[in-house]
Amino acid sequence: MKRVIEFLEKHRKFAVLTHLNPDGDALGSAYALARSLNNLGKSAEVILLCEPPSKYRFSQFDSLYRLLEETGKCSYDAAVAVDCATIGRLSSAQEFFRSLPNCNIDHHISNTEYAQVNYVENVAATGELIWRIAEQLGAKADETVRMATYMAISTDTGSFMYSNTQESTLLLFSRLVAEGLPLAQMAAQIFNKRSLGATKLIARFIDNIRLYENDSLAISVILLDDIAQCGADVSDSEILIDYAREIDGVEIAAFIREMKKDTYKISLRANSYADVGALAGEFDGGGHAKAAGCMLRGNIYDVTETLIKSARNYLK
Repeated sequence: MKRVIEFLEKHRKFAVLTHLNPDGDALGSAYALARSLNNLGKSAEVILLCEPPSKYRFSQFDSLYRLLEETGKCSYDAAVAVDCATIGRLSSAQEFFRSLPNCNIDHHISNTEYAQVNYVENVAATGELIWRIAEQLGAKADETVRMATYMAISTDTGSFMYSNTQESTLLLFSRLVAEGLPLAQMAAQIFNKRSLGATKLIARFIDNIRLYENDSLAISVILLDDIAQCGADVSDSEILIDYAREIDGVEIAAFIREMKKDTYKISLRANSYADVGALAGEFDGGGHAKAAGCMLRGNIYDVTETLIKSARNYLK
């Protein structure tokens, strides 16, 4: 952390980036860092590749971000990537990131330490690390920082139900509530509201689940046509894998989502003993032992068969 603190103290105008199709931890961490730096009298903006999903849109965050395509006339003297395990996950922002003095803050143990300054620690969410860094910097934790931090830690812990939830996570959550977090409002929007299209996509995902390896491996496939036919958005697929993971007797759940022709994003979850981080690593992916992901290319039948064969080695 010392090198990160020195990096943040040294520079004045920051671009804060995260991975393509950002989830709650990615967005929350980025917003919390940007707001904390602004509260210190520095200048920081979150740079996104697309508009955030509706469930993560709160008015307090609106002024904190701009799209990458809007940065042409902007000047920055440093870039910070948060919650991004590899530089490839920055997608079209890679060159922008490399063009500046850069720093990488993440909680994925598979992080490749691709930046000039790297801080990687295996905690429940990157948002926890951002909170610690902000405290070390002496930054004010106002309502926006508290909201962003809650968004980060609540989503990456499944609303504090996943096995990655630690004592430090709950202590931080308790502190956020004590200091005035609008918990009911945020929890309702993030976890309890969805469009009709998103609801139909859940039904399609469940209907597509197939079990393998004595019912210990659950796989569901969602194609681009499925998303279109349901009237859903790509961001609506974020929580789908939990419906496969929660099936009684399943150890590994896999969600195969079509990104474009012959290219698939694989999301992996484990319930007990399997190391899906290692499984994802076989395909140049990564993450955590119980939650990881990777990309596979080919036709859907070969991709599914490849995944089944590899997953077999992680099942008892």
